[in-house]
Amino acid sequence: MNRTWIAVVLGVLVGGCAPGGAPVATPPAPAALPTPPSAPRPMLREVPVPDFYRQALQAGTRSETGAPGSAYWQNRVSYVIQAELDPESATVRGSERIVYRNNSPDTLLSVVLSLAQNVFSEGVPRNRYVPVTGGMTLERVVAQGQTLERRPTNQIPIGGDIPGGQPGYAVQGTVGRARLPAPLAPGDSVILEIDWRHVVPPATSFRTAWEDALGARAFHVAQWYPQIAVYDDLHGWDTSPYLGDGEFYLEYGDFDVSITVPTGFLVGATGELVNPDEVLTEEARQRLASAISADSITRVVTEADLSAQNATQIAQSEQLTWRFTATDVRDFAFATSSGYVWDSTRATITDDNGITKHVAIHALYRPGAPNWEEAARYAQHSTELFSELLIPYLYTQVTVAEGPIAGMEYPMIVFIPRPPSVEGLYGVIAHEVAHEWFPMMVGQDEAAYAWMDEGMATFLENVAAGDFFQPPDPFAADLAGYLSVAGSDVEVPLMRHTDLVTPFGARTIAAYSKPGLLLRSLRSLLGDEIFEQALRGYAREWLLKHPTPWDFFNTLERFAGEDLDWFIYPWWFETGVLDRRIAAVAGAETGSATVTIEDVGDIPAPALVFGVTANGETRMAEVPVAVWLAGTRTAEVTLEASAPFQAIVIDPTQIYPDANFADNLWEATP
Repeated sequence: MNRTWIAVVLGVLVGGCAPGGAPVATPPAPAALPTPPSAPRPMLREVPVPDFYRQALQAGTRSETGAPGSAYWQNRVSYVIQAELDPESATVRGSERIVYRNNSPDTLLSVVLSLAQNVFSEGVPRNRYVPVTGGMTLERVVAQGQTLERRPTNQIPIGGDIPGGQPGYAVQGTVGRARLPAPLAPGDSVILEIDWRHVVPPATSFRTAWEDALGARAFHVAQWYPQIAVYDDLHGWDTSPYLGDGEFYLEYGDFDVSITVPTGFLVGATGELVNPDEVLTEEARQRLASAISADSITRVVTEADLSAQNATQIAQSEQLTWRFTATDVRDFAFATSSGYVWDSTRATITDDNGITKHVAIHALYRPGAPNWEEAARYAQHSTELFSELLIPYLYTQVTVAEGPIAGMEYPMIVFIPRPPSVEGLYGVIAHEVAHEWFPMMVGQDEAAYAWMDEGMATFLENVAAGDFFQPPDPFAADLAGYLSVAGSDVEVPLMRHTDLVTPFGARTIAAYSKPGLLLRSLRSLLGDEIFEQALRGYAREWLLKHPTPWDFFNTLERFAGEDLDWFIYPWWFETGVLDRRIAAVAGAETGSATVTIEDVGDIPAPALVFGVTANGETRMAEVPVAVWLAGTRTAEVTLEASAPFQAIVIDPTQIYPDANFADNLWEATP
């Protein structure tokens, strides 16, 4: 265990103990049934590797080290979008020109469209409640210069191509397929043009919505334009539907987006605002320029500006068009309101070449939102911290936008609600900003493997909260959540597809809490330095690419220099529990305590044993995991001190989450 974390644990242990008292600990979960010390461990086995991954290894697109293979390829897309939002009717109308480049070795007869807004259509399969809005209406679809007719799915199946099929397009739920007039050869590009419209759903929706609150209407707009689905080296076209719980698997590309809204509406979005002269007042532009040159928060648009109707320029047409461009992003979203004020500052980070650069930090919120005057500061802190811990933030700005969505991430912009406490607001911002690394910069398939981004973000959020607030244990809430279901029928494996996890609370544990805790366990197991090297290596090697869980697992093992299947398989693929107990203590009254530890759970882990004496001395010993992996279920450690031991405990802060913490503690009889 790293010395830094020993100090933290000892501090908690000593701080929570008084002579004759017990350490402060998370309330125990319901007691697990004891396992005989000689019981076998059926969950200790190799991590299963699916056929599609084995085939990718053979093709050279993936490697056994976890890094991309020498033959790795990835398709690319660019969008030019003109859109208009009518705030009164909440209607978006848009036209887009898409250029899709086929970098694969395959000839494509069609392209698959992601039409996620259709989750709000009547009768569409989904696994969350939605307000029905009618979904997305495609008004025109053109491919290779030819207007495509809509056809039934028996002519254009969503799941695959029919040889000799006619050009056209079909839609089934949230997925469409456009059959091209001519095949798309490797190395070639295809141009599509699509016109569409849809109604933004009202609040109580998820990921995208509008609401009337704090004296103004605000919009969080996402999943709002037809997208090209991912075609990858593992499965070909991703034709999985968007059901609501799972999130997104998206292709990287470039965006040039123009958004028309009424005068007085501020817009924050993915990308850089490239026409500030056309939408912002001269005073706002000056304030914005000064914000990037200082670490303090600058009020770019104030309440006084709102009162004077001076938030934006005034247009004769009563509309303004905001234009944003972005490169190497996987999605585009925006937020807008006539009630927003605008704060800005900068984050200072060091890039891989040792050069200091500045990232613009923006906060858009309606006055009266609790604690939002510090929102830009919170985004600044988390952006700088994650750039140091992982890899430098890739993009030029981060916008945090207040509104109806209870936390959601998009490239360069995150949607944030109005939690009442400072800690709550900081936590949501840090969590969503962490998503700028996973999955925005590292493009994991979060729809299939939610833990790959939500678990990462939970871990990073807790690390950031620990740095900012220095609480006793920033992981305490996630630990309590996991222990409440550990080993029960409610718990589900982390590797189960998130759309197949029910009820919703089980998804929260499997996607957020448990993997966040396990990353902390891995940090302890590998040590801070190796763990951070592995995370940085994974992020750097898979930057703007599409890794799988097996790429992540292999990367961990490469940096660790050891086989970690004993840890990965039971924690990720099963729902077994870790359970160590103190079976006996001898000699504690003499200051030489022999502690007998039994490992009665399904999953082995190092047993970190701490003792506190009557005069405040602390001692620590460890049963390495190798002892348990050798087959034994019982081990002894000795703690030596100059005074009798008052309390002995296994892993007081639950670095390795124990399903039955109650039997981890021994106390001297008064």
